[in-house]
Amino acid sequence: MGVPSEFYKDYPVQNEHITPIDFNSMKQIPESHAWVESNDFECPLDKKHNLDLESIPVIDIEDSNASELIFHACVTWGMFQISNHGISTKVLEEVESQTRKLFNLPLEQKMKVLRSPEGAMGYGSPRISPFFSKLMWYEGFTIMENSFVDHAKVIWPSDYQEFWTFPEEPFVLYVIVSLLRISNVMDEYQTRMKGLAEKLMGLILKSLQIPESDGIWKIQDPTRGPKSMSTALQLNSYPSCPDPARSMGLAPHTDTSLFTILHQSGNISGLRLFKDGLGWIRVDPRPGTLVVNVGDLLHIISNARFPNVVHKAVVNKEKHRISLAYFYGPPLDFEMSPFLGYRACEGPCFRSLKVSEYVSLKAKHLDLALSHVRIG
Repeated sequence: MGVPSEFYKDYPVQNEHITPIDFNSMKQIPESHAWVESNDFECPLDKKHNLDLESIPVIDIEDSNASELIFHACVTWGMFQISNHGISTKVLEEVESQTRKLFNLPLEQKMKVLRSPEGAMGYGSPRISPFFSKLMWYEGFTIMENSFVDHAKVIWPSDYQEFWTFPEEPFVLYVIVSLLRISNVMDEYQTRMKGLAEKLMGLILKSLQIPESDGIWKIQDPTRGPKSMSTALQLNSYPSCPDPARSMGLAPHTDTSLFTILHQSGNISGLRLFKDGLGWIRVDPRPGTLVVNVGDLLHIISNARFPNVVHKAVVNKEKHRISLAYFYGPPLDFEMSPFLGYRACEGPCFRSLKVSEYVSLKAKHLDLALSHVRIG
């Protein structure tokens, strides 16, 4: 989820866990990135067929029964795919194209906006890296609100502000057009994702039968101001890998946010979710759909009815995979409490706490953070 950079000043990350290697120059996997047990057990197809669990559900969010379908998917899987979401194929293709252009830049260009040790925005390895003994076959770029505009000016060779007077050099003109285009695309994508997230939030709260008088409904009230919700757009790059069986794209983890909306590259499978009793399940891209998964904060608010799904990303030997994750959560000062007004509730599973406290626990303990707020 989107957390202001100043929040992480007490949780700095060492440079070795921030700086990606130059994947394009790697003919074999360095020891630093060699995962001995990256090929975790995957659910056999025959077992999935027998249990009618071939894939996570696809839900039309304009369906009159969308809330009920979402509830069942969240309880069963902690993840679902949505169709009829209002984000056009053209927008998704354009943002993916611009993301590829960004990651295809030489490493030295991307390094100009390397994330600071205590920062949250910019280029680098995932913040969860310090919790693992090996590094991941991954590079990412984190955007919050309009932070990408400033970063884009640094990445490209010249600041476009100097060239508003009809440049004669074609390369300079190319720089201006590229910079403005990618900035506009990312801005438009975030705007559209925010609108979709607000709609999903309403459907999810309705599915939990949380009354509109409850404070959780009010966190996205426009009277609180445009910065009330914590959001972030994470651009994910998984370069082609010489030995995928010994590599990890993104290590198993849960998301901190209420929920995440994910766009995957249309022709490359990489996302896996963990299902108790079944192992790792493939979540292949489907045309026209987006993936939604439950995060820690929604797990708490649902009083553990919605599992905060453990997921990971694997890599491909031939193809460079791209995905874009939009994290959506409450402001840091929001006081979270499990909703207890449902039938057969036996009491709270978690204590009440502010979002900022939980984010701090996650920064310190990663997957053990929930144990510090669980009751009993």
